[in-house]
Amino acid sequence: MQQNLRGLFESALDDEPLPPPGDPVEEAMTRGRRIRRRRGLLIGGTATAVITATTVALNLALAPAAPPPQVSMAAMLMPPASATCTWPVQDNASKVAVFLTDTITVGEINTLGEALWRDPAVRDVQFESRYEAYEKFKKLWADSPDFVASVTVDNLPQSYRVELAQPSGYRDFAARVRSRPGVQDLVGESCPGPSK
Repeated sequence: MQQNLRGLFESALDDEPLPPPGDPVEEAMTRGRRIRRRRGLLIGGTATAVITATTVALNLALAPAAPPPQVSMAAMLMPPASATCTWPVQDNASKVAVFLTDTITVGEINTLGEALWRDPAVRDVQFESRYEAYEKFKKLWADSPDFVASVTVDNLPQSYRVELAQPSGYRDFAARVRSRPGVQDLVGESCPGPSK
């Protein structure tokens, strides 16, 4: 960049007519014009550099922040973590939330419910409609009214809430259920002690 400016300075000075030899006043005036022109170009170049640097700095400073992390459906619908319970778990879940897709049909819901009841690993099955999920969601997030106001009944999925007979059977149960039509996700919860 410095070479480009030097070239511009030289070409600007080359355009000046040379004074006749021996005229010291004219030579001084020409040198003065050259100095003023160099200063002007130097100031203009500096101003351009400052403006460019400021623009870059402002763009970096004012760049939109990363969007806030999205709260997963499981986080919205699962109870707040207690000291004794953890979720999601990969092994040994005592309770499982089986979230259903938006496109699941009534027939698929019924077939899945029957399969869950027949599964030997299952102790209890409860179906949770969108409306029931929304009512639970409002209670769980009562301390965040803006968040509650941003969610509608249609944003929440239907689900089956399953209690397993043996927490150690969760991995096999999840493998059987995860691939069934209409199942969107499974979230296991582990709570030590007897299941309620």
